[in-house]
Amino acid sequence: MQAEEGIRQRTRRMRRISLVSILLALVAWYMVTTEWGLVSSLKLPGPGRVLDTLIEVRGTIVQQALVTLYRVSLSFLAGSALGVLVGLVMSRFRLVFAHLEPAIEALRPVPPIALIPFFILWFGIGMFGQVLLAGLGCFMVMVVSTIEAVRNVPRIYVQAARSLGAEQDHIYRTVILPAIVPELIAGWRVALALAFGLMIAAELMGAQEGIGFMIMVARRSLNTHTILLGNIIIGNEAALADRLLHIFTRRLTRWTERDAERQ
Repeated sequence: MQAEEGIRQRTRRMRRISLVSILLALVAWYMVTTEWGLVSSLKLPGPGRVLDTLIEVRGTIVQQALVTLYRVSLSFLAGSALGVLVGLVMSRFRLVFAHLEPAIEALRPVPPIALIPFFILWFGIGMFGQVLLAGLGCFMVMVVSTIEAVRNVPRIYVQAARSLGAEQDHIYRTVILPAIVPELIAGWRVALALAFGLMIAAELMGAQEGIGFMIMVARRSLNTHTILLGNIIIGNEAALADRLLHIFTRRLTRWTERDAERQ
């Protein structure tokens, strides 16, 4: 109980520090742009102007934000699930690993954003190509994360299960899968952030709706207050999505928290 209370106190303290940091950043933003006028409103709009823009386009921006969030959700769920599945199969079967590993290693260094022109050419500017691009980024992250997570499982766990007569499939279900969950969660968080970045990039290059499309339209007329508002919206969307993922995945790692408390 004392350990849990200590964790709660540290969490509350960190939240207060984070809130103070946000408030200080807002004050600094206001002073530099509005009070002192050190930066022109074209280069960096003040918080008042951005707030006015939010009020003016609140209906449109909510719709665009939901479109982007929907696309990111599809790409993250599909790409991550497929990446974990392929990573597990590659780790389980050496022949599959030998066939797929060269292609994975060849594609891994290539930033998916560099493929945007080809995706527009192949799939047009519709949602399918954008979801596929962001999903590809999530897939690559999770394939590598899953393979490395399986490699990092202590061999003594596997040997102990084998000594008890467990078959390989049973070992994967009861030993390896639970052991790799913490590393998979780290990979999911990276993949989620990447999905947001790739989706905005895809919408900037060619889309008919979404936050990236809104930023692209604003850029043509130098509406920097709308551009900044779009960045703030997508940043908050990504932060909220990451927080929800953290809350969900905590249920998968309760045992690690209990082990940490015992130590």
